[in-house]
Amino acid sequence: MIKDEETAPAIREYRMAMAEYFKDKPNQKNDKELKKQMDVFVYWYNHVRKQSDTGKTPDEMYEKIYGKSTK
Repeated sequence: MIKDEETAPAIREYRMAMAEYFKDKPNQKNDKELKKQMDVFVYWYNHVRKQSDTGKTPDEMYEKIYGKSTK
């Protein structure tokens, strides 16, 4: 098994975000609810949640590099 410190930083960040987002959420009852919850999570992860290492959202980092938003 791969130890956490051996995992790529981006994967560690994504796992931290998933744990943070889903910690108080109820389990989904079916695939439709799961898909909706994941869609909301992905938006939150990319546009709302600041990354622990940069203090910016992935969208803000993309915009800084490429000059355009992903929205």
